[in-house]
Amino acid sequence: MSRLVVLLLLTACAPEVETGEAPEDTGHAGTECGDPEVFDIEIVAKVEANGKAAPGIEVALDDRGQTGEILGTGTTGPNGTTTFTAVGVTSLDGCWGIVLDYWLVATDPDDASRTVEDDMNTELYNAIEDGSMQADVSDRPLELP
Repeated sequence: MSRLVVLLLLTACAPEVETGEAPEDTGHAGTECGDPEVFDIEIVAKVEANGKAAPGIEVALDDRGQTGEILGTGTTGPNGTTTFTAVGVTSLDGCWGIVLDYWLVATDPDDASRTVEDDMNTELYNAIEDGSMQADVSDRPLELP
């Protein structure tokens, strides 16, 4: 490739920054995040093993993005379901899936190798947006190995 073509390609692909101005600080990963808001959200979940209800399984909402903490826990009853409140779910407009990373984790307390998890970002986002403050995922059970 000639030097002129390489120079034209580099110029066309370079980001536009006006001389004398610092680039805007967009927060996280090149996106503009909104102000943080914190919510308490009721989680309804179901756990199964071999297609049948799994009682006595610990279920937790794990915040792997903002705080790195477990925000709530519950234990499944005889029908394999649990309901608990996740306290302190952070919402950052424009940063769901970038900075925010929530996971529902089910673990057999008698055998920690029997663990299953599922991404909860969409359900938590919807619970906040629709004002229900409830994420019911019991219609798609977590299936323990």
